Amino acid sequence: PGDALHAIFDVIRTYENLSTPFEIFPGVFLPPGEYRNTRLRFNFASAQKRKLQGQIRWYFGPYWSGDAHQFETGVTYKIPPRFSISLNGNQTFARLPQGNFVARVLSSQINYTASPFLSFSNLIQYDTQSRNLGWQSRVRWILEPGNDVFFVYSQGWIQDPSGGYHFTAQDSKVSAKLQYTFRF
Repeated sequence: PGDALHAIFDVIRTYENLSTPFEIFPGVFLPPGEYRNTRLRFNFASAQKRKLQGQIRWYFGPYWSGDAHQFETGVTYKIPPRFSISLNGNQTFARLPQGNFVARVLSSQINYTASPFLSFSNLIQYDTQSRNLGWQSRVRWILEPGNDVFFVYSQGWIQDPSGGYHFTAQDSKVSAKLQYTFRF
């Protein structure tokens, strides 16, 4: 079977309307008003059918009241047919009249499919600006197509102001959801 590398260049239009000032980054406030932007994106990705798959995205152009370059990178490793792990990074380098900033988000996702009816997903994410670390673990049980039960556990931590690997637990949540489809 063949393989593929994909490269796509496209245009992304966005619209936001802020009714109150918005703090996009500490000390950087966007004034109320309409924000229309047309950004460009270049996407390069390897075939998703591979055991090791990678992707790089570069967004550039107008961003809110200024402009920014944003880079998203990701690599996924699959052990077919049940297990996958991915590592992702997102960096935004923004230059706005209200102030410049760099924002970074790092994440990892670990998925395991026990059967066509039972799957486990874990997402771990760290935001360098807010210094928040979060973990969400989800179990999805498909009773029959259209009827699902979800169990979710979330845990958040905040990094000690001195930095390093010292984190303090901030919040824990447990939730469940039943999705049922009625057919008429």
